[in-house]
Amino acid sequence: MPKPRTDVRFNVLGPLQVVRDGAILPMGGPKKRAVLGYLLVHANDVVATSQMIKVIWPQGAPSTARKMLQNTVSWFRSVLAEHDLAPSCALLTHSPGYLLRVDESMVDLLRYERLTRAGRQALADGRRAEATRTLREALDLWRGPVLEDLTDTGITWPRLAALQEERLTTLEDYLEAEIAAGRHHQHVAELDQLVTAEPHRERACRLLMIALYRCGRQVDALRAYHRTRKVLMDDLALEPTRELRELESRILAQDVSLRPATEPELRLTLPGAAHARPAPAVEAVPDREPTAHRAGAEEAAPSPRPAASTGERKLVSILTTSFDLGPEVDPEDVDDLLADLAAAVRTEVETAGGTVVCCTGSAVQAVFGVPRTGEHDMLAAVRTGLAVRDRFAAREDAGPRPATVRLSVNTEEVLIKTHGAAPEVVSPAIDICLRRVWSLPPDSVWICEATRRSGGADLIHDLAPYSSPAGPPLWHATGLRGDPPCPVDIPRPPLVDRDHDLMILQEHFDQVVRRGRGRILTLVGEAGMGKSRLVLELARLIRRGPDRARVLRTGTVHGLRTATADPLAGLVASWAGLAHGCTPEEAEAKVTAAVSALLGEEPAARSLTRDLLPLFAPGGRARGGPDTGVLHAAVVDLLVRIAGELPVVLVVEDLHAADDDLSRFLGLLAGRVAAIPLLLISTARPQLARRLCSQASTTITLDRLTDDAVRELWGSVLRREDGGDGAGLTPELFDRIGGNPMFAIEFARQRLHEPDGAPEGRLPARIYRVVAATLDRLAPDEKEILKEATLVSGPIVPDTVAALGCHTVEVVRGCLDDLTRRDLLVRDRDGTGYAFAHPVIRDVAHAQLPKATRSCADRRAEALRVG
Repeated sequence: MPKPRTDVRFNVLGPLQVVRDGAILPMGGPKKRAVLGYLLVHANDVVATSQMIKVIWPQGAPSTARKMLQNTVSWFRSVLAEHDLAPSCALLTHSPGYLLRVDESMVDLLRYERLTRAGRQALADGRRAEATRTLREALDLWRGPVLEDLTDTGITWPRLAALQEERLTTLEDYLEAEIAAGRHHQHVAELDQLVTAEPHRERACRLLMIALYRCGRQVDALRAYHRTRKVLMDDLALEPTRELRELESRILAQDVSLRPATEPELRLTLPGAAHARPAPAVEAVPDREPTAHRAGAEEAAPSPRPAASTGERKLVSILTTSFDLGPEVDPEDVDDLLADLAAAVRTEVETAGGTVVCCTGSAVQAVFGVPRTGEHDMLAAVRTGLAVRDRFAAREDAGPRPATVRLSVNTEEVLIKTHGAAPEVVSPAIDICLRRVWSLPPDSVWICEATRRSGGADLIHDLAPYSSPAGPPLWHATGLRGDPPCPVDIPRPPLVDRDHDLMILQEHFDQVVRRGRGRILTLVGEAGMGKSRLVLELARLIRRGPDRARVLRTGTVHGLRTATADPLAGLVASWAGLAHGCTPEEAEAKVTAAVSALLGEEPAARSLTRDLLPLFAPGGRARGGPDTGVLHAAVVDLLVRIAGELPVVLVVEDLHAADDDLSRFLGLLAGRVAAIPLLLISTARPQLARRLCSQASTTITLDRLTDDAVRELWGSVLRREDGGDGAGLTPELFDRIGGNPMFAIEFARQRLHEPDGAPEGRLPARIYRVVAATLDRLAPDEKEILKEATLVSGPIVPDTVAALGCHTVEVVRGCLDDLTRRDLLVRDRDGTGYAFAHPVIRDVAHAQLPKATRSCADRRAEALRVG
């Protein structure tokens, strides 16, 4: 008979316990328990032997420490063998130490981390009931401080303190979700205990104040604030944050927005849309509480103030999908078939970060850029359209196709209205796109002229447009750069004023090749300063001699939020020669062949292949899952072995956008770089340059172009694309370009297409998206005040902005200071006023203001002048 499986659990969220079939097993003395505890809190990650010795014997290790550690490891392996736990749990020797590979379900810490991630994602998606249930389940796993029995013996590991801090953050997440759901009465006592135990946690104090106020205990809410303020002043000589101070002001003013509110939903308004099926509610979680002014602080005004937010103009990409079912479809099957098709489109759209706003008969429409603008919204829309096209084209293999599909991507301006709490998309463009798509040829993605221009060099399209009988010409999109059948090498404007920077990169590369030791470089610069272009030029120089080095790339994959945009999967795929969209079976065959070619048929090749294949699992791997440590170690091992044959240049794009998974991988790789011929080059924005993969990184900051370089680049674009003489670079354009090469290229292309000037000084779409994405990351009050500042003629003074808007002078001054720290504003020389750091920032912020808001501000400014 088969041996019954033993249920073994490892518990570290409290005293260390190994539980077998409900019984707690003895785990030896303090040193054995410390070794096991350290391995468990670092489960599925490689831990160095030297580090384990330091933490187990912090006062100094005996000469036999390494032998004692080996004996403990042997003992633990015998425990695992005794209970027949392979392959769910195994303690492996893995340079430079050990790796405890364990199934997530066996360790309470791993279960807690999985539940916390799921709960926070549900909270971010607006699924409050699921969020509170999942977060509560995560918190219930805790039985006390992490490894409480070991900390009582004097052990203090940084990881333990970090986990305790993580638990408090999870508790605050749970309580915030509960309060938002209207269950403030049930949690007042728990919040009061938390604030008493952790008096410096201002978020906990904020939640307590809101809960007390909603319970009708305004006085107690104010007392909680003053108690926290006193502790901060006495202990740290610090005032509470502006957010907490503003909450006190709102309570004093009895702000109605503090009352419980239902979740907003995304609504669609368009002419003649009465026939449309309403889009499902898309819940949104605001970044922070809105700002209100102090009671009595607002003076009488000569005319009514505008509402805090009456709406916002946005440039979005609209993906329209229409299905033709054909006469062979049975009428009784139409509803089910359309529902299946719409569900498939919704999956692709939401995976890429878009929002479905309309389902009308056989058509599905989605917008990319709502509620927040992304730098790559247009690329995300086109890539999603291509994915939908390929998804339904593949059905030919399964038999008769149930439908043909027509797709279009249009870049249009819409109005996002924010009456009350519900965002509403308003634009006739959505209805126009819906009517036009029915006249397009099937099984292709058609893009408008604005989408084609805003794609820059990243979007590949046929040169001949399709003349649609229902409107302006459209272009046939065949794919994106690097995706078959599109070529990777695209004609680009010349690289100007970057010779010195390129020379520095070449020198570092030559040092890596000559000495056989790795280096880490970080290219820092604003968006559009040419970081990626500089790396591309280095790669071209290297590829001229194919035997000098191998160039591999990874990063955010055009910044698209897709399940397949796994940087490590992209890295391995580029090395193994995998085609975009290949099946898991094809990936397995290619990776197996590539590893065998590298290592031969030895057992190490089979082991490495096995560890790499989870990257190409159906639906994508679980980022941060229990096998993450093994996977990271496998990819590092692969790079080490590739570099053993030929030096490697690894390019990591957009380091500032790297998630925790990629950051942990880079940290592991950084520890091995010095010993192998590998040049690791990362690109990052200046505001987030601190997120470097290693303190040993050499930082190269790209400066703005000189005036002569801007003229040279401007003229080269006009001559190359139109044969012109490069004229038309006015002082105003010089000011708007600001030495940014991408700005110079996009303004030059705009001049080619609109020689008489863009209507109302409209910005090129690509520039607009880059700046708008930055503004959308601001807090609501900061963004509102930045837009109001565009209405000021002359120096930006807090009193003037407050008079034109709906905020107090104190709030305006605080936000202007914050915007200065974010490099969006600069202080005047005399320090009394502010100015925009770049004219384009003002242009984008002003373009987002609705006409009604501008008119109201103009009337108020005129009234103030008359008064």
